[in-house]
Amino acid sequence: MSLVDVPAGSLADAVRALYRASYKLALASQTHHPLILPYSLLGPFIVPTLFLAIPHSAVRHPWRWRARWLVVAWVIWLDANIIRTTKSGNMAVGYANGLMAFWGVISTMNVLIWRNAQRDAARVVRVQPRPPTRQAEKQPVENGIRQRKGHERSDQIDYEKPVQYVWQPFPEEGTFGERLNWALDMTTNFRFAGWNWSISAIPRPKIPSHGSIEPNTPADLSSLPVVTPTGYRRRLTESSFVRSRLLTAGIMYLILDFLAVHMTKDPYFILGPDHPAASILPLPLYLDGLPVWGLRIYRQIFSLAGIISAISGAFNLNDLMQYYIMGHLFPARGELWQYPSTFGSFSQVLERGLAGWWGGWWHQTFRSQFSAPARFLVREGYLRHGSLAAVVVAFVVSFAQSGLLHAMGSISSIPGDTKVWRAPAFFSLQIVGVLVQYAVEIGLQRRTGIRVPRQAAQGTRLLFTMAWLHWTSDFLCHDLAGSGIWLLEPVPFSFFRMLGFGRESDRWWRWDEWHRPGWYTGRHWWQSGISL
Repeated sequence: MSLVDVPAGSLADAVRALYRASYKLALASQTHHPLILPYSLLGPFIVPTLFLAIPHSAVRHPWRWRARWLVVAWVIWLDANIIRTTKSGNMAVGYANGLMAFWGVISTMNVLIWRNAQRDAARVVRVQPRPPTRQAEKQPVENGIRQRKGHERSDQIDYEKPVQYVWQPFPEEGTFGERLNWALDMTTNFRFAGWNWSISAIPRPKIPSHGSIEPNTPADLSSLPVVTPTGYRRRLTESSFVRSRLLTAGIMYLILDFLAVHMTKDPYFILGPDHPAASILPLPLYLDGLPVWGLRIYRQIFSLAGIISAISGAFNLNDLMQYYIMGHLFPARGELWQYPSTFGSFSQVLERGLAGWWGGWWHQTFRSQFSAPARFLVREGYLRHGSLAAVVVAFVVSFAQSGLLHAMGSISSIPGDTKVWRAPAFFSLQIVGVLVQYAVEIGLQRRTGIRVPRQAAQGTRLLFTMAWLHWTSDFLCHDLAGSGIWLLEPVPFSFFRMLGFGRESDRWWRWDEWHRPGWYTGRHWWQSGISL
């Protein structure tokens, strides 16, 4: 039966069934396989972590130092294989396969090629810990540096010697377990919170002078800001931290539930813009009367809301998991200051326009990896720090990698006919937008000599940013819709369907066998494992 003949209320289910049928055929023919644990983690995490735990100083171990190129080549091969051959009947996992694999490439390049992690990187650790006492629990908090109950406290002032914090570079003389813990802490830390490589957007201690840091160098946590200039905020108490994370995750849950119900009523979000039936199938009544420009804005807003709510919800839950679980493996992750907000202040858009949207307000999860090649060129003397050439190269390299990151997600999704160039085109146009905005602002000021009032300048930057994103975002929105990402079931239980906003046949419980892990037996023993 043609999709045109499928009842509108069953279209999303029919398309999911078609995608999953093609996925099952690919598994049966062994041209593709699911995300397999631990096999699929070899490239992104396991191989780089193990090599990083082995001393490979260029001075003491020159052959190991040269061998890092072989490790990088192996990681690229493993991750490219994930992008090429890994699929999933779970739409979110399918798209995430490509993101994870490409992130593994740029992360490994960051710690092994663009930077020298064992020589230059250091993390904050606690020394001279004391178990908490009833008296200490009632003492004031110094600068909001507080840990969860059961960990050593840093607010023990005036009454007993406080816990001290020091920088720990690579423990070359330590046990393999100590070196592995250091390496794993680094390769699983996106924004390098708690490291001297931490991005400047988030709260961080005062970083010692550039270069290698000596062991046990004191870490000045009193210099930690509560809010950074870009608007990233840390919580001062455990109750405030937990409450903010749960509240945000709950709100994002409801938004995702609402979006899932309404997006699957619009053929655009189900089939993407390129499917022949997308322009033939009827729209829901509440969209049918919209003009073309109104429908375009509606779809852009829903796409943006889906992206923001998914990122915010996932990262807020991840903060809680890291704080309460990973803090036992990496004790410094039991510190509240390691968990700043996911997004910065929207005032960055008002003050800096499009550059503020991407470089300040938007989550900076991959900023360290994206900027690493440009920093390498500056550090090695190929570009002069602060020069126009260095700024332009940094923009181009960062947005190019961001475009490739999202393109890999498009490739690894179930539909095989996605337009891979769309995401790179979108992010490339952001470079143009930033340069155009700055050129116009500087040109007008130099030509007229008039300083525009701040509020007028802010309003102009906001309008330009919204206009530019509206003009360019179809590339990314079309790519996401065509990849089938909006067919995912983001929440296990749907409150909006329970309230009658879905179809009569809709179940309130949304997660089926495609949302549960299974077991996959591959051609070789190492390709067998838990499947997603």
